[in-house]
Amino acid sequence: MAQNAAQQLSADLRRFRRYLILGNLLLLALIALAALLTMSASYRAQEERGRASAVDLARTLSLRVAATIQLVDNSLLSTRNQVDRLRAAGPLPAGELTRIADAQHALVPFLAALRITDADGYVLNPDVDGPSGVSMADRDYFKAARADPTRLAISEPLQGRLKKGWGLVLARARLDEAGRFIGVVYAGIGTEGLVQDFRLTDVGSQGTVVLRSTSLRMIARHAPNDRNPEARLGLAQVSDAFHAALKVNPTQGSYVARSMLDGVERVAAYTQVGQHPLLIQVGLATDDFFAAWWRQMAQLGGLLLLLAAMVVAASAVIYRAQARQVRARAQISALAAERGALLDNELVGMVKLHERQEVWHNAALARLFGYEPGELSGMPSRLLYLDDESHVQVGLGYQRLAATNSYRSQLRMRRKDGSPIWIDLSGSALPDGESLWLMTDITAIKHSEEQARHLAFHDMLTGLPNRHLLLERLAFLLRDAQRNDRWLAICYLDLDGFKTINDTLGHDAGDALLRGTAARLSASMRGNDVVARIGGDEFVLVLNQLSGLYDEQHALNRLLDAFEAPIALPGGAEAQVGISIGVAMYPRHSRDAATLLTLADRAMLAGKRAGKGRWVMHDESSQAGGA
Repeated sequence: MAQNAAQQLSADLRRFRRYLILGNLLLLALIALAALLTMSASYRAQEERGRASAVDLARTLSLRVAATIQLVDNSLLSTRNQVDRLRAAGPLPAGELTRIADAQHALVPFLAALRITDADGYVLNPDVDGPSGVSMADRDYFKAARADPTRLAISEPLQGRLKKGWGLVLARARLDEAGRFIGVVYAGIGTEGLVQDFRLTDVGSQGTVVLRSTSLRMIARHAPNDRNPEARLGLAQVSDAFHAALKVNPTQGSYVARSMLDGVERVAAYTQVGQHPLLIQVGLATDDFFAAWWRQMAQLGGLLLLLAAMVVAASAVIYRAQARQVRARAQISALAAERGALLDNELVGMVKLHERQEVWHNAALARLFGYEPGELSGMPSRLLYLDDESHVQVGLGYQRLAATNSYRSQLRMRRKDGSPIWIDLSGSALPDGESLWLMTDITAIKHSEEQARHLAFHDMLTGLPNRHLLLERLAFLLRDAQRNDRWLAICYLDLDGFKTINDTLGHDAGDALLRGTAARLSASMRGNDVVARIGGDEFVLVLNQLSGLYDEQHALNRLLDAFEAPIALPGGAEAQVGISIGVAMYPRHSRDAATLLTLADRAMLAGKRAGKGRWVMHDESSQAGGA
């Protein structure tokens, strides 16, 4: 009988050992699953922040390059107008052409060259000590300007014939009174001039900023540790990931790839520069922004190893106690307590449900939702959902539990005080119709995503809508104005005297002046109007719900009066600036958003030429230009 008892004890001990091992494996699997979910969510959030940062930098640099191109284009148009007036008086003297070009170069110092050619491409104003009789007729920009005289032609990256070095050439066609092609006005921008703006952008120690043509040939490249930045200029050597992203969206996108130039893996974003055949590409090294994540994961891995060691140690103690039949009840209770401590972790809330009613939950779940111990016992799960729709949505997930034994979703749930909380919800099917649910608070991650979306549509310095959001809102307002037969005023605004303050007092003062300008513009507008910053010291205002053609005049005069007082700067200083405003009216001048913005911009430039500190309607600016 004693032998039978010993055999029974041995069999019970073996059975106990099997159950103990299976239970510990399940526990470790649950802990590992929770850690894996947390690591995965954290990794994705970190990568998305990197992508959002790269996208935002690419958009910002795109606006800067577009502004540079616009400045050069304005110089080309001004030069062409002066040359046309000179040509109307007789033959074009080379000395006078040189004077016009030198005057434009003084206004735009970063221009590498500004030349005028005849219809055969021969330069009419070469350098005094440079070669003469040089034709540009074989250059791509010359051919493009001749083929489409209405558009600004932008070259592929090239090395100059009259001025050595890599760069871009922008060209405008010259036409006679009959509309016949008689040559081009072109200007070069050296690579060094383009890279200067890139150097002001913080891309980390291993990041890059690249400007390419749409044929992917490299025009300019900035990398903080690159000792030979011009080595690959003119080449179109890019990664397969970049090619794949361009196939999906040729104007903007992001991807992760290892650079073919230096072997560094980067999260890269690209965007088209305005409507020009150029792409800005910003790459942020994954080593830079994943360094903190790796440290956190190392700490979490250490915690998991510690937990696993604790489970194994506890199981060994319990098994020896069970084998010796000494203090069996105390050891079993200790094991239950230790398991409970592991389940009641600080990171993941856990609850076991039967027919969507609480059977068991850990302390982390009660803390997560703001309940006292015991308040959730036996309660239906509907108590934790924000609304009936969310409750029904997860209820449908039980069908997936039955089919695949798992379900996962991210949704907003409700704390005891009624406040919403974002939860990463993961469910696993258990025997007898029960289910185990793991819940992790991802509210901070969701807030980070919302901030990234805000940065994508707002100017970082002033908080005003950027060009992208302006165009979206303007499209909506134009549709609304068409439905309700109302007028809209699109106002292109530029600060008078900003460059002087920025140059004399510094960029910090310039930034403070722009923020003060944004605040004063917002305070002067109605709640249904739109105020946006589109780059530099240029702003766009949309006066909405106008019932007549002249309703905008009071608002514009009020704006001019608002800038009669100086704007406070840091340190007690003050700055006095004026504003020049160009106005285009919907539907009088156009029904197209891009056209209205262009007409308002031209009216603003006409106002500046007429004396600044005023607003000018598009019709009036046209008359002034004709005079």
